[in-house]
Amino acid sequence: MNDGAGLSQSVNIRLASIDDAQGIAKVHIAAWRDAYKELLPIEYLANLDKNARAEKWRKALLAGAPCVMVALMNDVVVGWVAFGPSRDEDLDSRCAEIEAIYVASEFWSRGIGTALIHAACERLRAKGYGTVALWVLKENAAACSFYTQGGFERDGSAKVVEIGGALLTEVRVTREIAI
Repeated sequence: MNDGAGLSQSVNIRLASIDDAQGIAKVHIAAWRDAYKELLPIEYLANLDKNARAEKWRKALLAGAPCVMVALMNDVVVGWVAFGPSRDEDLDSRCAEIEAIYVASEFWSRGIGTALIHAACERLRAKGYGTVALWVLKENAAACSFYTQGGFERDGSAKVVEIGGALLTEVRVTREIAI
């Protein structure tokens, strides 16, 4: 899929392959360091290991779960989205989940995250899902705003998570897939 609508440059979005594991890991760690620098301990972020993360992604890609799509610019991974059936027992079987979505910070506000969500939702709709949920750190104002602008609404669910020694609150947001 070449989704140039609203994007400053042409972005190719496709299913990830095992060969994308290193690029996914690079974006994953860089995005965490940029997005969470005010939320997580600096030493925790500094110690994130790209090779260990790439190995986790290789295993996930080989297993085929979650489904992962990558956004490429000039054949370089600049963003990705991981999704599949909801892991939350309180949601019905027609609700899918975006498990994670990250875009390299130098490509924020260029429509890439929106294009990735759109691509994931197209695949989920084709599999019969009617809604999609995701968990977002309540303290991450930029991400909360991004999801609200994308039609997601809080559903009232929240949980406290520990990441790198910091206690943070995740809130669940949902939206209809149809359209």
